[in-house]
Amino acid sequence: MGRGLSLSFDLDGTLTELSFADGIWLEAIPSLVAKHKGISISSARQRCVSAYRRVGDASIRWYQLSYWLESFDLSDIDPETLISEYTHRISLFTDVLPVLGFLRSHGHDLYIFSNASRTFLDREVSYCGLSSYFQKIISLPDDWSMVKSQPDSYRKLWHAVGHEVIHVGDHLAFDCEIPRSIGMHAYHLWRGQGPRRDDSLSSLDEFAHRITGDRQVR
Repeated sequence: MGRGLSLSFDLDGTLTELSFADGIWLEAIPSLVAKHKGISISSARQRCVSAYRRVGDASIRWYQLSYWLESFDLSDIDPETLISEYTHRISLFTDVLPVLGFLRSHGHDLYIFSNASRTFLDREVSYCGLSSYFQKIISLPDDWSMVKSQPDSYRKLWHAVGHEVIHVGDHLAFDCEIPRSIGMHAYHLWRGQGPRRDDSLSSLDEFAHRITGDRQVR
């Protein structure tokens, strides 16, 4: 595709594994709910997951930890303290740093374009040492009051960068189908979970090959 392209990446499930985020949503919060309500962890987890599903991941509230703490009557819990207890769970997929370095060496500008709130995003980027690879790191809920379920979020990204952007991420609808619906180049990265397409990629090495034409990424 040439040099000097702008490439945007999803974060959770694309660059970072889900053990950190899942630890907050499926372990930490249910544990707090169980203690607050005097119910079992299993019942609390079911209650939390049902509440998450009612809101749905197309809503900005899905990504806002403060909203969920208030919703579960846990407003006295400090989000930063809660996040800190699970920071050790943060980890990158093994293909991330080699591919980011490779793409930067080919003159491409890189962006993080994520539905994660700043509370999560900044902690993950800092812990993994990612900031030096990226021109800009965008938390859609906090920076733009949007989420990727809205096609206009990709139009705004295009406008913010000033020219065409190529996106990659692990959510089939939000990272692939929605940007493609507005004429944007986008790739679905299948990390072994959820639905996939015939043209889904199985690694970031494949994405780098599509961008540069070079099969020798590492």
